[in-house]
Amino acid sequence: MSRKRAGGTLRGCLLSYFKQMNVPIRAMKPIKPDLMLVQTEKGKTLVAKRFKGEKSLLRQMEFLTLLRESGFHNSYVFSESFPPFEYGAKSIGFLSYIPPHEQSFTYRNQRERAEGLVLLKKMHAASIRISHRLRYLPDLPYNQVSKWKERLAEFKRNETILRPFLPEKVYQGYASMGKWALRELKGQEIGEGEEPVIIHGDLAHHNFLRREDGKLFLIDFDLMARAPAIVDDLQYANRLLVYNGYSLKNILSMRPFRDYAVSREFLIGLGYPTDIYREWNRIFRDNLWTDRRRMRVMHEYTLNDYQERLRFFKKIKHAVDN
Repeated sequence: MSRKRAGGTLRGCLLSYFKQMNVPIRAMKPIKPDLMLVQTEKGKTLVAKRFKGEKSLLRQMEFLTLLRESGFHNSYVFSESFPPFEYGAKSIGFLSYIPPHEQSFTYRNQRERAEGLVLLKKMHAASIRISHRLRYLPDLPYNQVSKWKERLAEFKRNETILRPFLPEKVYQGYASMGKWALRELKGQEIGEGEEPVIIHGDLAHHNFLRREDGKLFLIDFDLMARAPAIVDDLQYANRLLVYNGYSLKNILSMRPFRDYAVSREFLIGLGYPTDIYREWNRIFRDNLWTDRRRMRVMHEYTLNDYQERLRFFKKIKHAVDN
């Protein structure tokens, strides 16, 4: 890790860094608040990423290096030419640039949903082989049930704020789904007793990146953790529901999920409306009420899908009860 650089904007710190490295820069383009695309005069393209801190950066550098050694090559690599540096309380690392395909990965397409799941399971399998070699990933117990309790509690705390946006019946319906799931789990942790893998933790569609040649990559491991694979599997399955018409049959027909047809905890987890809580809680937490587009989409999504979601929940409940 090179010396600390404090103050100034991310762009300014990067310009200062490359000037000291004697590397002329052709262009810089922000991708996200914590991501900057950098092109050097010699035609080198890379991505500068701002990490939460040095441990977060080192954790991902170590993990992705070992992952490649174990045979998983479907992610970015860290640059060997440009060492990371500290920026205020955060750290900046440089990633290989993956030129994107003209069509982004989407959960709307069944073929791509299946492809993404196969890639995720491939990453899980590779992570088992290197898990014991990870020095920067703490061996803290991962508690999905606690996270679900916190997410539901936050959703309930904001009931008064939500009343102008959602009918009482709809709000209570979503809240009752979460309460049911937690009650049925009876305090038992998801995947208890299973051999842990390294989970990705944030399986939004934009964290699957298709390269220009068609190869699919998994990116952004900020929420990686040591946990049972079912934690990632449930998150992936939950994200697909809105795109497959809330079809349990469709979920269980996917090859890696077939064994879950007799898994009570997997079915219960599907009944927990994690997406509804996650997105509304984000609006509360980040004060996004003035984002009219986000509010309109979230309002329509929550209301328009409610009856379909309720029918799906009843199927889940029936399967668990029987």
